[in-house]
Amino acid sequence: MLRTALTLACLLLAALPGSGVSAAPLPDFNARYELRLGNLRIGTSTTRLETAADGSYHYESRSIPTKLVSWLFRDKLHETSTGTLGADGIRPDSYLFNRSGGRKEKREALRFDWQSMTVSNAVEGNRWEMDIPAGTLDELASQLAMMLALRDGETAVSITVADDAKLREYRFRAVGRETLELPAGRFDTVRITRLRDNRKRETYIWCAPALNYLPVRVWQREKDGSEYQSDLVEFSETLRVASESGPAGI
Repeated sequence: MLRTALTLACLLLAALPGSGVSAAPLPDFNARYELRLGNLRIGTSTTRLETAADGSYHYESRSIPTKLVSWLFRDKLHETSTGTLGADGIRPDSYLFNRSGGRKEKREALRFDWQSMTVSNAVEGNRWEMDIPAGTLDELASQLAMMLALRDGETAVSITVADDAKLREYRFRAVGRETLELPAGRFDTVRITRLRDNRKRETYIWCAPALNYLPVRVWQREKDGSEYQSDLVEFSETLRVASESGPAGI
């Protein structure tokens, strides 16, 4: 439950290589989010992007519960994605996931082999390998691809993510614009919805054009009626752009 909510802002939307997305480098940045379950503050999540002149990137996310609710929500999450960001889009080379501190600990260590078009997990007790199509992403890298897709004017995206020895398809659509008052400030945003076959779960994401389309709010209602919300609290000034421009048709 904690992982689902805390990582939503890091895996919600992506663009596929060859889809026309401009792959101009994103600025290096840090961002911090606050997570709530209803009105209860239950955790924080931080993200950090570092890039190099050769097109390589290192993207990292850490999520922890607040001390006041650590007796109930104990999971700590640490994710990293490394690869290249170039004219053909984002191509991950490795993805590490570690969930600790709770009752359901989990580790993944994905390696993408683009010569053989496969991805494998090397963690003991959970080894697997599968074929992947071009454009497959890990869950964390998809946020970066999302920011590039929106910046290029995409309003509907279908993506493929490698996860737990399965290829999962995520579909998203821009549905409007909205101005939000957040702990990090006031932002004009593009509102995105996730298209699901199961309508008992709802997900919305708000991305700010002024911050290179960084997700600034994520809201999800679970099947049991629980509502989670992740709001931007702090961000690097490097994310700011000179002027805003929204996707066509929004």
